[in-house]
Amino acid sequence: MILPPFSAPRDFKDALHPPNDAEGMWFIFLKDQLLISDDRKNVPLHHDFTFQRTLYLGTLGSQHLFAAEVEPETKAPCGFHWSHLRSLFSILDEEKYAIAGRSLQLIHWDRSNQFCGCCGSSTVLRKHERCRECTACGQLAYPKLSPAVMVLIRRDEKILLARGPHFPGKWYSVLAGFVDPGETLEQCVARETLEEVGIRVKNIQYFGSQPWPFSYSLMIGFTCEWLEGEIQIDPLELEAADWFSASDLPELPPKISLAHMLIDSYLNSQS
Repeated sequence: MILPPFSAPRDFKDALHPPNDAEGMWFIFLKDQLLISDDRKNVPLHHDFTFQRTLYLGTLGSQHLFAAEVEPETKAPCGFHWSHLRSLFSILDEEKYAIAGRSLQLIHWDRSNQFCGCCGSSTVLRKHERCRECTACGQLAYPKLSPAVMVLIRRDEKILLARGPHFPGKWYSVLAGFVDPGETLEQCVARETLEEVGIRVKNIQYFGSQPWPFSYSLMIGFTCEWLEGEIQIDPLELEAADWFSASDLPELPPKISLAHMLIDSYLNSQS
């Protein structure tokens, strides 16, 4: 099985505490930008920064891994620059790319939970698990993911693609939405399609999943078939939606995404 982008490498081992004087790869962020070599292929093996926060991630084979965040306006050292992670897809090798995605999510979690959401007191990292604990009331804050479904809907030889008002360029994608409390993934697929385009579906089948660090989500892909109804978009969610064949596809989302993988599966079935 080929792991999608941002999936943890098979020989990655999570850990909380590095050995004394451990050296390794540093995934250093300025907000959401990664420090990368000018050839965009390597992260630093050492540093001279003062960090806002650091986290030990574990090991990749025998290599120790660290995530860190620098102060705003920090300049990149000679031979390196700051780069958005999306732009490094297919340039940075897959293992480093996956660890960078994990690092980005954990840095965001650590930054966002310095204070307790219940009483407002400061929090500290627990020693035996990846969690921040309130120093006053004991509330625990674990790294959280938001589950979201993506669904490729087929009707005869066509697929349904839609365009949201926030989409860049002119591209269309599959339908997607976050899972509600108390809802199964399949129920979410059925609800989202009915709410967003006014149709009912059948034969909902699991396709695959992908960690998505840019919105701190776990994307869960499904395929299904049209059952009944005609397209009636929710104007608060979508600008347009239509049925497309393999020969007349619109501009599509980037290949890095699970949405593109779903569409590729349709194209492969047509060829």
